[in-house]
Amino acid sequence: MGRVSLRNNPLLAALLGTVVTGLGHFYLRRWLRALGWLGLIVAASVLFVPESTITALSSGTLTDPFSILPMVLISAASALDAYLIAKVTRQPDRFQANNTVGSTGANESPACPACGKPVDPDLGFCHWCTTEFNVVDVSKLERTDENQSD
Repeated sequence: MGRVSLRNNPLLAALLGTVVTGLGHFYLRRWLRALGWLGLIVAASVLFVPESTITALSSGTLTDPFSILPMVLISAASALDAYLIAKVTRQPDRFQANNTVGSTGANESPACPACGKPVDPDLGFCHWCTTEFNVVDVSKLERTDENQSD
């Protein structure tokens, strides 16, 4: 049974970015970008949102939802940005893992199908992400093929 990797998951990054502005970027380990989005949301709330709206929002009696529109737009842009970054960074990992598993090059070592990093084929697991490999003994397969052909 295969494991589902949550590393650089675009939907999770967007969901976290929707909950708290910049949290999706923290999940993706984009520290400066996350701090930039947090700074932008604070600056927009100070510059463009009236103080009465912030007071009404904190007390739960918001009457004019259009007054928080700058904060909502920045939060949505942050979530979209986190989604797109995760989608772009995840594609090369999947492409690399599909193309390097079981490589036969003399100088190349096989790569882990989960994380794409080079592994020692004698271990039976990836020492980077601890994914276990289903190791197939080629000599047993050759004997089985010979027995079936007889």
